[in-house]
Amino acid sequence: MCGSSTPFIIQNSKFVISTPTLPLEGQTQGGFRYGFPGPTLFLIDLDTHSHRQRKPVAERFATVNGSDIGMSSGARLFPFYCFSQMKPRFHPFKHLLPLFLSLAAVVQAVPADYKVTWTTPSVDSLDSMPLSGRFGAGANVWVQDGSIWLYLAHNGAYDETGRLLKLGCVRLTPKALNLGGEAFIQELDPATGAITIRQGDFKATLWFAGETLVYESTAEKEAPLEVAFGTWREKTKDGVLYDMFDRRDRFTGDQVTASPGGFLCFHRNDDYPFDVPGIVRAQGIRLESLPEKTTTGRVFGAAVCVDGGMSQPVESEVRWQFWNGKAWTGTTPARKEHLVTMRLEGEVGADPKKWPAEAKSLMDEKAREAAKADELKRWNEFWSRSHIHINLQSTIDNRQSTDPGFLIGRNYQLFRYMQAANRDGELPLLFNGGIFTVDNNGRIKGNNNDELPTFAGEGSTPDFRRWTYCYFMSQNQRWLGWPTLANGDADLLSPTTRFYRDRAKVAADRAHNQGAEGVVYTEPLDIRGLCPVGPRPDGLCGAEHLTYHFSMGVENAWMNLQAHDVLGIPLDKDLGWIAGTVLFYDSFYRSELKKRTGRELGEDGKLVMFPSNGLELANDATNPIDAVAAFSRVTEGLLKLKSLPASLRGRLAKIQETIPPLPISRRYGVKSLLPAKSWNKDYNIWEPIEMYAAWPYRLVGVTRPDTLQLVRDSWDTVPEDRARLSKQDYSWMANVANMAALASPEKAKERAIYKMANTAAPQSRFPAFFGPGHDWLPDFNWGGAGMTGIQEMLLAPEPGPNGKLNIFPAWPAEWDVDFKLHAPGQTLVEASLKGGKLVSLKVTPASREKDIVNWLGKHPEWKPFAPRPALSQGKPITASSQFTEPGYDAKLANDGDPKTRWASDFGARSGWLEIDLGGEQEIGSFVVSEIEWKETRKFTIEVKQNGTWKEVARGTTIGRDHEIPITPVKATHVRLNVLESSNAININEFQVFPVVTP
Repeated sequence: MCGSSTPFIIQNSKFVISTPTLPLEGQTQGGFRYGFPGPTLFLIDLDTHSHRQRKPVAERFATVNGSDIGMSSGARLFPFYCFSQMKPRFHPFKHLLPLFLSLAAVVQAVPADYKVTWTTPSVDSLDSMPLSGRFGAGANVWVQDGSIWLYLAHNGAYDETGRLLKLGCVRLTPKALNLGGEAFIQELDPATGAITIRQGDFKATLWFAGETLVYESTAEKEAPLEVAFGTWREKTKDGVLYDMFDRRDRFTGDQVTASPGGFLCFHRNDDYPFDVPGIVRAQGIRLESLPEKTTTGRVFGAAVCVDGGMSQPVESEVRWQFWNGKAWTGTTPARKEHLVTMRLEGEVGADPKKWPAEAKSLMDEKAREAAKADELKRWNEFWSRSHIHINLQSTIDNRQSTDPGFLIGRNYQLFRYMQAANRDGELPLLFNGGIFTVDNNGRIKGNNNDELPTFAGEGSTPDFRRWTYCYFMSQNQRWLGWPTLANGDADLLSPTTRFYRDRAKVAADRAHNQGAEGVVYTEPLDIRGLCPVGPRPDGLCGAEHLTYHFSMGVENAWMNLQAHDVLGIPLDKDLGWIAGTVLFYDSFYRSELKKRTGRELGEDGKLVMFPSNGLELANDATNPIDAVAAFSRVTEGLLKLKSLPASLRGRLAKIQETIPPLPISRRYGVKSLLPAKSWNKDYNIWEPIEMYAAWPYRLVGVTRPDTLQLVRDSWDTVPEDRARLSKQDYSWMANVANMAALASPEKAKERAIYKMANTAAPQSRFPAFFGPGHDWLPDFNWGGAGMTGIQEMLLAPEPGPNGKLNIFPAWPAEWDVDFKLHAPGQTLVEASLKGGKLVSLKVTPASREKDIVNWLGKHPEWKPFAPRPALSQGKPITASSQFTEPGYDAKLANDGDPKTRWASDFGARSGWLEIDLGGEQEIGSFVVSEIEWKETRKFTIEVKQNGTWKEVARGTTIGRDHEIPITPVKATHVRLNVLESSNAININEFQVFPVVTP
């Protein structure tokens, strides 16, 4: 760049950096160049190597080829280094060329408009910014009451019980400055991973070098810096509020030492013996099956080192934020420059004695500059993998654009920045807050289901998070993995993959306890791979709605098969547990059926998946759709692997022949996907389980256009009482991806705005602190589900290296977008849409261009579903008996409202409902719904013909929206006969429908 070519070109309001030597992006004739839209000016400033002595770039000008570069109105200022082509008032430092090029590339990958800038201080930790390091290190940063506050965190900080905890709190107070006053600015630049805080001549920068947080500040006048470390775990405390519903527990203390050089705080789990062997044995798991690194021997904490030292810290009782604890406070001598380094750690076998030396190593200026250059290089590589930029034009005239498309694109990148804290981490980030959790201080008021409270009262600490006792809930945790595929973030997926791999022996023991082969993961898992929710002696979950909920282990197997296709991630270490999920289903359900019937397969030669749970919805289910779809896809995916051992290939080929079909029947007279072939009880109704066949398994929907009507009808016929909750978009709910799978730009756009623009009911100042939905804030499964949905709106690839690449399957044409995403076959798809037209498309490798299917302007019309009228709606109805209290009349069973019901006399264990159809009608089906109280054990349905009753249907249990098709028959009256009931009868709906005309 400092050779004979001119590195700075200004033309057409674009400032271009060009080099003929380095292969960056956007190659043009004669070299490679970067363009920056809009009036953008780079002022390169380097009077000295020390970045702490630079003067503000706005004070300088330079010339290029003899011409002055001035500041035009509205120009954007970027502080960069300068090189020898510029005039003498700048000095050449050729060794910084890689850093300059790295910064230039980052700016293009992350637009400057994605910076988060605040001009007022924060109220408390709820209004903090995330600062992302690597390997699981991070911090919440905010300015409050004249101080810079930090909640230090590490994703390896699991205590002896298996809870993820914060490390502690650091408070930095510039003594000669009322920080937060006039001209205050706090800014996060996701491109470089740094937070800067400015006010007058004061400037502080916070950034991570791996797991070490660096604080640097400069000012024109010398002033002291007060440095304090505080903790709410200064001793062991009982009755600490750690979850909703007044869940309290003991939290054991940390060790804190303070000296003029800084602070050392750590928690060593072995200081507080915990009966891990007893817990393991109680679940029928062998102790030797546990992964090597869980809680035993784990040490976590931080070393805070102050350059030049401070006064001997004074210990005091404090009430900081929303918690009580202790703090140690020291003050430095007056200086113009201050430097504090903080080494964070959470690891089995970690040695706290080494942390101070590791923190102090970055006090050497050359080491710090090298670390900064390395971090910038890493951020550049991270952001260059992929991107989604939406409606950037909206920010030209309005830097604080409220355009929802722009906000979605910005928040998408900001949330990915938060995920980046776990690059190459040991363990997956937790769905309910990750490492950036905030205090439950009563300020959070909404943005979640009203059934779930947000404030739990006094006595909580920054370690609070909803569902702490559930740990890794697999149905939620999947959202920490899925977005990483299209983004190309293999280093963010690896902790999830490793989690399942390292706990495969535990899962194998659990399968063995069921008399089965392979592996089985329960829906809730703790850090050890054990079940933390009502564990049974056989290792399964004792909660009835989760006992046979096995499909999330199989979904993670599918995710890893897809990661192999998309990112080329090897499967040699994971093939065993991935195949094990299939072998468990096959062996377990063969055995269960044989116990009941003496044969291993159903009469149709297919596997019978019973007993099973359909997610958390369908209990006592047969062939739930999530399990069938997962079983089908993973088996198929394994068989496509060339490296699959021959013996396993033969076994899987036979298994594939026994996979049952997706459960499909008529619902409200329309052919629809069902939650399961049959089920007897409903539990949590928050998710449209039917859509699992569309995403993530792509067995129906946009990748198979001939099934679009089926899956749209399935969505439209989700029963009303389920739809009111399952068709929402908060937390882990996947309905943005579902609408993409249904090829609906209009519906996807509406849901994407709620999910990712975060304008409906934001609870935190930082725009990508989503939630809390079902879970806690920041809601990582909210952001992950939203990211995946946006990806799916742009690119829905058919599985396999040669499948179709569906672009813009659900993208609103009025939103401009530029994207770069990964797809199966280790394929990159880059496209730009402007004004509703595709202006550029690049597919790598080029051989995959033939697989592109462009859906722009080709989305089939979504014809609104019109419920067929019931022949019985509002017709005269009588009952055998009635509950004595008002509000349970027989007429409520055919009023069309599933929320009302007929109830029999309290002592009745049999009874009937009879409807007068008002004349002879041709009947094609019945719908019976028993929602709240599913007590029926045997029933018949009869019709009256010529004064005589005739049985036309018979069954055992009823459940929710039980549709019963019959051979068409004409009748004047119908009757539901409940022959046996375990308690009083409660029927929400009994309706009669005509014959469906094709």
